[in-house]
Amino acid sequence: MFLILSGCHYYEEYRVLKSTADIQDEKAELLRAYRLCLEKYQDDPPKAKELCGPYTQTLREIEVKQSHQR
Repeated sequence: MFLILSGCHYYEEYRVLKSTADIQDEKAELLRAYRLCLEKYQDDPPKAKELCGPYTQTLREIEVKQSHQR
């Protein structure tokens, strides 16, 4: 019986680690896209602010969600 329960513990730990890794991957992809956006519109700061702003907002939302889950 104890063996079964300890297996559940490891599965739960795996799920937490997997979801944390998935979030980190998503953040990395967003940062790459944000940098490309800034690079693309570097000569037009107002347009860069308008078009690249959603990336920063999404990254902030991910940070807030992640800090609330801890």
